[in-house]
Amino acid sequence: MQNREPSILITAETDDSLLQPLTSKSMVVDIIPFIKTESIQTEKVQQAIGNISLLNTTVIFTSSNAVEAVHRFMQNKKIGWKIYCVGNATKSLIENLFVDATVIAVADSAAKLAQQVIADKENISELYFFCGDKKRNELPLLLAQNNFIVHEVEVYTTTILQHKLSKYYDGILFYSPSAVEGFFKSNSIDDKTILFAIGNTTADEIKKYSNNKIITGDKPGKKEMIEKVIEVKKLFDV
Repeated sequence: MQNREPSILITAETDDSLLQPLTSKSMVVDIIPFIKTESIQTEKVQQAIGNISLLNTTVIFTSSNAVEAVHRFMQNKKIGWKIYCVGNATKSLIENLFVDATVIAVADSAAKLAQQVIADKENISELYFFCGDKKRNELPLLLAQNNFIVHEVEVYTTTILQHKLSKYYDGILFYSPSAVEGFFKSNSIDDKTILFAIGNTTADEIKKYSNNKIITGDKPGKKEMIEKVIEVKKLFDV
């Protein structure tokens, strides 16, 4: 497999604007999502979000999906939330959608975010954690162990998708443990394929299915992951 363009698979929806750095480096990119997320639009969830919006309280977002799901029901309400979140992409979305909210801290992972909350304990009585139905329990468990009252509010669902692929890829990008699960339920990979994980939790999920080389992003975010692919392009066997 010599003298060809590296082939990259991205396993989540990705804006075309983010792909230009890859294609400009003569990489062939396929986008095939292995998860689908949907906001929960029940009256119960709407009422819960409405009630929380009236509070001057502390909330946690660990994904942009949760931010978008909550915003759907906000109807341009002014809020007095103090927000902790994971990732700069999530922070940017919060600042765009909730102009009255204050982002207190941003961390690279849920575990690090929990530690930041614990460090700020004197200023926090209870928290509301907006999450999906397949959330990891690490953050709420760490907070509960440190005597925080955490109200978990599920605001979106994640459906795992399966696609049987026959194409060889030099690199595969995973942005969530659920996408890893969906991919490996239907596919195996060549031992030369390099796997990219958005964070340690996703990397740990990959290790359940493969012994291939895993490269973890320095910061959580799709842009940062693509930058990492370009950085290590020389490692592809082309």
